[in-house]
Amino acid sequence: MNKKYLVLPAVLVVAAAVVTAVSLWPTETKKQRGQNLCLGMLTEKTAGLLQDGKGGAVRVIEDDSSGVTAKSADPVFDTTCFVNRENSGSEGKGGMRLMYTLDVRSTSTLHDAPEGSTLVGAGRTGWVGQRQSEVQLPGGCAKKMRRPDAEYITVTLKISPVAIVGRDWNYASLMKDSRTTILEAVENLTKQYDCAA
Repeated sequence: MNKKYLVLPAVLVVAAAVVTAVSLWPTETKKQRGQNLCLGMLTEKTAGLLQDGKGGAVRVIEDDSSGVTAKSADPVFDTTCFVNRENSGSEGKGGMRLMYTLDVRSTSTLHDAPEGSTLVGAGRTGWVGQRQSEVQLPGGCAKKMRRPDAEYITVTLKISPVAIVGRDWNYASLMKDSRTTILEAVENLTKQYDCAA
């Protein structure tokens, strides 16, 4: 048997082993997504901060039905995280109540801060509003997240009217919890992609 015909199969076996090892190797992204909710952005404790005061277990739905046929390589850009509370038995109905949504998008412009919002601070660019908050990830994240053409990567949090009414329109309390929630999401994303400022 000619040994030159054994070289190609040997190279293919080694290449397959390397690809398998790399794909199974634990990474910060896999670790964060395995431990936390919303594709690794939130701990369960923080996910439950924004609520309507009626109790119920926190339930998270990571929905990737954005209607886009061409999905990106990273699900973080195609997924909206819906954070809900289960209805308790005393309310006489099953189901869940939406508290807020959280999503990550690449964009070429940042939204203007609405009236009544405050700067997020903590060395970050963005704002926390009464019903919506938006924070920009550090500049190096676009490249690490394989979005080199994106000018900005933003995390957006939108509060459900149910949570606002349940808090008796207490915007100061909502904004405090919104700030904590969105900053944890940003912090965990920068850890996943190793792109902290």
